[in-house]
Amino acid sequence: MISRLISLSLAMSLSLTLLFAAPLLADKIQGTGRGILMLGLLGIAGGFVHGVGFVPHNIFFKFLFNRWVSRILMASTLYFYD
Repeated sequence: MISRLISLSLAMSLSLTLLFAAPLLADKIQGTGRGILMLGLLGIAGGFVHGVGFVPHNIFFKFLFNRWVSRILMASTLYFYD
């Protein structure tokens, strides 16, 4: 339960940061920055999926929306856009 709460709160905080700080982030995104942002958004989606308790049945989506994969993707987004 606590793991789901961590994933959900991290995904919510990152999505709100991307929502309200979009003009600041737009200045930093150049070239390959969009690919990193896409991976970060995928991590945020995985954080929401794990946070609300949804368990995918497909093995690919089960791996993709794993809590560790989504947290690594969200952390990499924070690292590259810091």
